[in-house]
Amino acid sequence: MIKNRKNLLVRGYVVGFGLLLIAIGVLYSMVKIQIAEGQKLDDFAQQNFRLSTESAERGNLYASDGDLLATTVTIHNIYLDLTVVKDELFEAEVGVLSDSLSRMFQKPAAYFEQKLRAERKKKNRYMTLIKGLDYQDYLRIKSFPIFREGQNKGGFIHETKPKRELVLEDVGARTIGYDDSRGKTGLEGAYSHELAGREGKRWEQFMGRGQWKPFKSWEQEPVNGSNVYTTIDAGMQIAAYAALQEQLIEFQAEYGCVAVMEVETGKIRAIVNLKRITDSVYSDVYNYVVGEGSEPGSTFKTVSILAGLENEKFTPETTVNTGNGSYRLYNRTIRDTHGYGTIDVEKILVKSSNIGTAKLINAGYGSDPQEYFDQLEKWNLTKPLGIDIQGEATPQFHKPTDPNWSNITLPVMSYGYGFKLTPLQILTFYNGIANGGKLLKPLFIDKIEKSDGQVIEYKPKVLVKRMSSEENIKAVTEMLRKAVAEGTAKNIFTEHYEIAGKTGTARVEYWIKDQKMRYRASFAGFFPADKPKYTCVVIVHKPTNNKGYYGGTVTAPVFKKIADWVYSRTPKETPELPKLVNVEKILNSTPAFKANFESQKIPNVIGKSGESVIPALENLGLEVRYTGIGKVVNQSLPAGVKFRKGETIYLVLEG
Repeated sequence: MIKNRKNLLVRGYVVGFGLLLIAIGVLYSMVKIQIAEGQKLDDFAQQNFRLSTESAERGNLYASDGDLLATTVTIHNIYLDLTVVKDELFEAEVGVLSDSLSRMFQKPAAYFEQKLRAERKKKNRYMTLIKGLDYQDYLRIKSFPIFREGQNKGGFIHETKPKRELVLEDVGARTIGYDDSRGKTGLEGAYSHELAGREGKRWEQFMGRGQWKPFKSWEQEPVNGSNVYTTIDAGMQIAAYAALQEQLIEFQAEYGCVAVMEVETGKIRAIVNLKRITDSVYSDVYNYVVGEGSEPGSTFKTVSILAGLENEKFTPETTVNTGNGSYRLYNRTIRDTHGYGTIDVEKILVKSSNIGTAKLINAGYGSDPQEYFDQLEKWNLTKPLGIDIQGEATPQFHKPTDPNWSNITLPVMSYGYGFKLTPLQILTFYNGIANGGKLLKPLFIDKIEKSDGQVIEYKPKVLVKRMSSEENIKAVTEMLRKAVAEGTAKNIFTEHYEIAGKTGTARVEYWIKDQKMRYRASFAGFFPADKPKYTCVVIVHKPTNNKGYYGGTVTAPVFKKIADWVYSRTPKETPELPKLVNVEKILNSTPAFKANFESQKIPNVIGKSGESVIPALENLGLEVRYTGIGKVVNQSLPAGVKFRKGETIYLVLEG
């Protein structure tokens, strides 16, 4: 009985174990099948479905008054698949097609016929014919023999691509900047996130023959980029460009820059940078205003004088014996252009005396130079301004705690040597004086208009509420006014309005032995002196001809031409106007501006169909660039103004 029971138990265990093995085998097979089928499903999905992206339309960059500065236009690229063209059609029309291409692209017809036959023989299914066509050229080429049969019969493959274009080309190109494979610079780079918008994402299903179609609704809908309105005044920008370029050519300088700031708001109304490429040809390739630190020279004397007044080291009536123009201090000889004898603080700034400035600052701060630096820090001069544009240079100073500090360091610094500042920092400081002592951060953006209609406005930001007492600000302003009326910048004095400013003439590369002396001319100031509206800084680096190198000769006239341009557009109480800068003359001398004056005027095309407007404008001799489709909602050249043949007009179209 017991034996039988044991046998039954053993048999039960064996059967149970067998069933367990069978279950494990079944489970393994099921998992294996699921994995295999899952892989097949994944492979099927990857081959037949894809998550595609669609770029958002990039926003436009505008000047403060709505003039277009940068926009995205559509260019057309043409490729060919000549393997789909039947032999009879190809042989019958390849010669006529080559003739048409020859007339369009100014190359021999034989060149095109040979190329077409060679690519067809190689069975190239994606031959590049031409890239970068505008809309009208695209319409023209698609009507050529063979091509007019379309893609399936004529092998004509048409693709479009967005291209960013600057309306003013070289007039502020580096400030406007770019955001592409080269990196991010200028306003395009600083506000790339707002301009770019957000790309869309959705699933597509493969339909065969290279065709894909949307499989379902958007995973993420595209959001068009915002329109960014800069603080730039397009007219002032062109006037500043013209004035600077004319002076650079006349003095054969290496490079130069200009920046204009609105006193009350800190808005940058014009910013121009030009570097010599070849003789008399200058291009905007580097943002010197923002990115280059250099020794400012005598324009910094204003900083030293205001610091001494604010810290009560001297008064405007304090006198200094400057001697006959040469003074030995701490084994260093300091020189003035002339011997001025004993003069007061006002005359020191008006006459731009190195000796007077050095003796004042050395007497006031020599025992405690850190006090001088503390004042510079209060005025935000020892650190970057923190603007949105990338590449701002950091100020470089020798400080009293540095091992290379010596007794002569502070006196030499007082008149602008031994440290580096950017033109933008000098401009910001002078604008603070013009603004009654309120130091504002430079502002480059007026507002941002989002695609949903939301508007973000940018307000002035105060860096220093009061740089100095009202009495000291007025005293320095009067000194700067006299520097123009009777000092180193008296050549730009005008009876029509008062200018307050300071010239600078700094030696460059003076440490290189056996080299001819080179200079960096500068001017910083504001106008009108009694009720300042604009502050301007001008730099010209290494004027190389024999016409002069002083700030009063080289840079002050640029300031004056810009100021004259402003006053030519300001209502006057008297009919007499200052002599204006000849903007058209300068623009016509620049390769980027080819003028062919016509009496025709720009029509108003707002609200009209882009399809009808584009060819009509081109028939008038205009180069048309556009973005979007549908009706015209914006045109870069306003209706009623005269235009030149070959001039570019930008259109914004919306459906």
